[in-house]
Amino acid sequence: MTNIHSRVCVRVFAISFSISYFVVMSSSLNVHAADWNSFRNGGNSTAEGNYPTSWSPDSGVAWQRETPGYGQSCPVIKDDHIFVTAVIGNQKETCLIICYRLVDGDEVWKYSHDATSTGPSTYMMSRAAPTPIVDDRGVYAFFENGDVMGVDHSGNKLWSRSLTQEYGAFDSRHGLGSSPAHNADSLFLNVEHGGESYLLAIDKQTGENMWKAARPSGSSWTSPVVAETKQGEQLVVSSNETVSGFAAETGKLLWSLEGIAGNSVPSPLVHDNRILIGARASEFGSASAAAKSNLCFEIPDSSSSVPDIIWRARKAVCHYASPVYCEGCAYFLNDGGILYCLDWETGEEHYVKRIGTSCWTTPVVVDDRLFFFGKDGQTVIIRGGPKYQSENVSQLWNPEEPPVPEEYQEAASEQSSADQSPADSGPSRFLKRLLGGDTNDDGQLSREELPVSMQSSFEKTDLNADGVLDQDELGQIEVAFRKRRENSRSSSRDPIVYGVSAANGRFVVRTGTRLFCISGDETP
Repeated sequence: MTNIHSRVCVRVFAISFSISYFVVMSSSLNVHAADWNSFRNGGNSTAEGNYPTSWSPDSGVAWQRETPGYGQSCPVIKDDHIFVTAVIGNQKETCLIICYRLVDGDEVWKYSHDATSTGPSTYMMSRAAPTPIVDDRGVYAFFENGDVMGVDHSGNKLWSRSLTQEYGAFDSRHGLGSSPAHNADSLFLNVEHGGESYLLAIDKQTGENMWKAARPSGSSWTSPVVAETKQGEQLVVSSNETVSGFAAETGKLLWSLEGIAGNSVPSPLVHDNRILIGARASEFGSASAAAKSNLCFEIPDSSSSVPDIIWRARKAVCHYASPVYCEGCAYFLNDGGILYCLDWETGEEHYVKRIGTSCWTTPVVVDDRLFFFGKDGQTVIIRGGPKYQSENVSQLWNPEEPPVPEEYQEAASEQSSADQSPADSGPSRFLKRLLGGDTNDDGQLSREELPVSMQSSFEKTDLNADGVLDQDELGQIEVAFRKRRENSRSSSRDPIVYGVSAANGRFVVRTGTRLFCISGDETP
């Protein structure tokens, strides 16, 4: 929430609010201007200061280091130290939290935790995907196997627990990826899967529950955000076709907006008492239908339980990257690298531009610049504002000689449904999973029998409009699924840029097995 900090400071003095109110707002999340303490730095993916705008494999990369195991989480930074998570072993038998020095990449300490439950370490599954939290007291990490833990700044264990042992195993096709949010006292976890799902507030000091609220079952990788409102801190969750606000102190549901399609990956943004929602086109849905779910609304006051929508996008959609705000504009990036720039106040489209790279991480906003870190190591830098202004394109590694993992070995896995040919006998695992929802065992699926993430595309796949998906229609869904996944294995191999953080004039870029530090200085 770094950009909120700077704007609130100006407004405090402009309208003579008390200094104490400002301190409470800016310190509640322990955010310092030089730190990046959580996923998207609290939800807005912003940094302040002077940062490099040009680099190459031979210039501007201060250091790079191979990391143990594999991880898809973003680095977090505090007091010139970087903290990352990883998993080790073919079955992800060990969970790691590792601390490095920002200045030179030297390892400071490493905390190792025996996983309480395991699963294959493959490209089909999440691998240390949730981003950790760091504050003045310690580092807190959540892993997709349900293990959650806290350590101090020397790497000593504070507490640990297993959510799967307490509440049951996770039922998720690709594993969990939602990152925790936090305030001064609590961690907030949104755990949504095929079984019992819940929103959890955990005491940072003890690891014990402060409250637990039920959530709908489903598949979601979105992460909650903490919003400062006139009514106090709220926890905003966008997933499973709803956006909801909860009282951060008690877990009480305060308001909810329904009818959102495709909000299973992009996370919400909070800016100026407004919430910007990102959504992607569902597997079998249309982009135009999904665009209506990319929207902006005012945080409701205590007299309303339903937000008033300010505007909806007409064409803009997200995919992996969450939306961001810069210079009076909202930005959405789809999976094809097409950038949509919309007016923050009205939602009117300023421009649509193909930027030339596909991003699996949310862009970083520094003052009036946006940095789009592509999954292939290419970074596109543009100026914020209603006109497209390209500033530079930098490359982190040589595309002809990409840095492949030095030690990590992917676990052997069964042939995926995406790799099966149509000639393979029997339905794919994907189709079997769909048919698992056939509650009346008639070989057909109604809307209600589909996974929540596919219900919004029911009309598009129900070709004869008879209210059920028959065997022919299910067969066409399977063919479409295989086609979409034809190159999933090769396109999901390292190096892939999963996450970026920014602090003290340096970018830290994370692939599955490597950290890069970009400072603008010559490579040592």
